[in-house]
Amino acid sequence: MKRLLSLSTLALIVSSTPALSADEELLRELKALKQRVELLEKKLKEKSESEEKIAKEVAELKEKLESLEIHGGAVIYYQGANVDKIDNQNFSNPSGSGYVADLEVSFKPHENGEFYMRLHAGEGTGADKDLAENLFANLNTIADDNPDDNTFNLLEAYYTHRLFNGKLSLTVGKTEPLAFVDDNEFANDEAAQFVGKPFVNNPIIDGEDEYAPLIAVTFSPIENLEISALVQSNQSTGIEWKGGEWVTKEKSVYDDIFDNPFYAVQLKYSAEFNGLPGNYRFYFWDDSADHIKIGQPADNQEKKPSTDDGWGVGISIDQMITENLGIFARASWTNDDVYEIEQFYSAGISITGIFNSRPNDTLGFGVAAVIPNDKLQNDDTEYHFEGYYKFQISENLAITPDIQFVTNPHGNSNNDNIFAGMVRAEFSF
Repeated sequence: MKRLLSLSTLALIVSSTPALSADEELLRELKALKQRVELLEKKLKEKSESEEKIAKEVAELKEKLESLEIHGGAVIYYQGANVDKIDNQNFSNPSGSGYVADLEVSFKPHENGEFYMRLHAGEGTGADKDLAENLFANLNTIADDNPDDNTFNLLEAYYTHRLFNGKLSLTVGKTEPLAFVDDNEFANDEAAQFVGKPFVNNPIIDGEDEYAPLIAVTFSPIENLEISALVQSNQSTGIEWKGGEWVTKEKSVYDDIFDNPFYAVQLKYSAEFNGLPGNYRFYFWDDSADHIKIGQPADNQEKKPSTDDGWGVGISIDQMITENLGIFARASWTNDDVYEIEQFYSAGISITGIFNSRPNDTLGFGVAAVIPNDKLQNDDTEYHFEGYYKFQISENLAITPDIQFVTNPHGNSNNDNIFAGMVRAEFSF
């Protein structure tokens, strides 16, 4: 009996040992499974965060791509002029055709910032081929930006960042001062409005204008007031003796960009009168490079001529009078020690929808007086008259005939008057 009890006890111990081993194995498997689950959860979380990051980056890229805008246009024209003699030079009805083409690209790399660039190509000068050097204000500003090599030139490339809900903006890059001063709603676009210099911009400040590295700040402290200020690299650095006379010394606009720079500031007030918009601008500029004073002999190497800054003040006004009729005016006064043009005035009108059947057509007419420096031998006022009618054929095509009449060319009442006509076609997309 005792032997039987011992055997039974031994059998029970032996039979119970595998059960304990199975529980331990199960616990190890459960622990391993838990670790795998935790690792999987970690990987899923990392994947989710990665996907969210990718989704955010894709959304940001999509937003930037959606902000990408590409515009362009081209103007084809023919211009001819009727004139016999200016400053004892004979002209045989100067004329010519030409074209300009622009490609504009802009996008927003930041919600408060925008990058803009413009490529330009063109060829031909029209009547200016012979007459530009014999006028204080030329006849064809369409061709002013044409490159010498007839290839595309990168005229503008700049970034603008806006702060304080758009009240302050900073612009850095390459452009022209006239992007910030002397603008006008009715007389500022040679492709779609007037083509004569006195009706596109102030011809005095335009003589200083160039595309170069620039920094500009625009501040709007209140809703209707805007202040713009800029400093730009200058191509002129002083004067030098060259070719038997004292002339302007030039450099690349990318070298020594703060050497004798160009400054300008403009105050713009925008308001509505009887519910109709208008803009009133007052500006000052200073080209700090040396300008040879008028009336001094510049052909004596031993006697360096006196110099001064090229500075002046101007106003530019545009105002809607009715829903279809707008008026504009410009005026400028300069440092008459250095500029051939002492004063400048222009005024005109712009009418849309003059015919009920053609509501998108525009009629423009302007008159300008370019007053030469009284230190010049010829100081008669050069008068310009211009009129155009823009046929808006479609949203992307316009045909515009334009006529100009100039009296006392180059400030000489003995010179023959100039009559010039142009037809231009404007394409845009």
